[in-house]
Amino acid sequence: MGTQNQAAISQRIAKFALSSRLSEIPDAVAEYGKLLLLDTFGVAMSCQDMDHVKAIRGALAEMGSVPRCTLWGTEEKVRLADAVLYNSALIHGADYDDTHVGGIVHPSAAVVGTALTVGEQCGATGRQMLEAIVAGWEIIIRLALAAKGRFHDVGFHGTGIVAPFAAACTAARLLGDSEETLVNALGICGSQAAALQEFLRDGSWVKKIHPGWAAHSAVYALSLARNGFTGPREVFEGEFGLWKTHCGGTDGLEEVFAGADLGEVWRTTEITVKLYPVCHMTHSFIDCMLSLQREEGFTAEEIDSAECRIESRCYPIVCTPREAKIRPNTDYIMRFSLPYVVAMAAKKGRVSPWEIDLSYARDPGIQSLMDRIQCVDDDSKRNPGYFPGFLTVTLKDGRRFVRDQRYEMGTPQNPLDPAAVRRKFMDNLAPLYSAGQIQHLAELIGRFETLSGAGELTAALRR
Repeated sequence: MGTQNQAAISQRIAKFALSSRLSEIPDAVAEYGKLLLLDTFGVAMSCQDMDHVKAIRGALAEMGSVPRCTLWGTEEKVRLADAVLYNSALIHGADYDDTHVGGIVHPSAAVVGTALTVGEQCGATGRQMLEAIVAGWEIIIRLALAAKGRFHDVGFHGTGIVAPFAAACTAARLLGDSEETLVNALGICGSQAAALQEFLRDGSWVKKIHPGWAAHSAVYALSLARNGFTGPREVFEGEFGLWKTHCGGTDGLEEVFAGADLGEVWRTTEITVKLYPVCHMTHSFIDCMLSLQREEGFTAEEIDSAECRIESRCYPIVCTPREAKIRPNTDYIMRFSLPYVVAMAAKKGRVSPWEIDLSYARDPGIQSLMDRIQCVDDDSKRNPGYFPGFLTVTLKDGRRFVRDQRYEMGTPQNPLDPAAVRRKFMDNLAPLYSAGQIQHLAELIGRFETLSGAGELTAALRR
């Protein structure tokens, strides 16, 4: 694909990342971006007492670190690369952060974690950080779209693969790096883009750090490049570049990065906020169960059986191995178990952070209900670019109900009420912060572009 007459994909990405300005971004995009920031910080700070967060802090303390950048929620400071790892892992720790469904990617975890942390080190203003964030979102979305889901098909977590590149762009923008430095850094990131999905089998924690490790890698890639280390320009489209090695071919790249699309078409508003802290592939099934119960008035105890028909790409992620999915033994198996989340929706009438609890997974009644929920690999239920749900519920009295939801919540066809995002923000923070602190944090995020620096926000994140 790359020729002497055509700029490499990395060069096009670098040029956009370093040149876009907030004045060029449509107001609707910037405003929607601040709604995403509200959600992102609410999700991040709700995770600060989780065990995986304590483990990361323990590792950072063990290694020792120069105090430069804040670990959100604390007064502790560590070196930049360690702080972006920690802060981005906060955002993704509960799998409750935003998603670009078409690209199957979590945009904000690495991008926002990098922007505020780097912004603190270099003294960036809110306006500068917001410019860098939107640029990072636009790049991570396009890289994910160009992959067409093929990272997931062969066992990679797409976010962990493409996030290093977006984080490098976000950081380079704030650090004032040259286009040449960023191009080399993107080339280096190609050798650091890694994220296996084996956690789907045993529920281990690694996915929680994929965006954080991506941001950590990006900071090192930029430092290496800044000091003269080189990386391949055709890291994406080259003969041994990321697309041919991981996706089997370069189709999708030119389609997504051709012409003047970058900076002309804004995809940030396609990012959707998650209303359930579980894999986005299960959300429409939760909606189907909740809506059927509202309309038909049945309870979990009346259900004889339920059948979830799900497309082939998603089936192995949230349905297999069945033994693990119907007897989840970690929080991540629960979040990636279609039988568990559908059972909890039926039993509790919601799927909130409080339903991700092993006491429920061990409850004989919930286990019996999970046993009666069947998952069927059915690619005829695909809706490309979306995560649909097709649910059939049969009651013990013989009644049978079917619900087919083609579009998940947050799409133009099934829009999300911004008030629901604000409620999620408040619900996430209420156990940890006072009402006054939550209101102050919301006010700061609402005028993010006017902040004099990251310090105002990091101070407000402390309990």
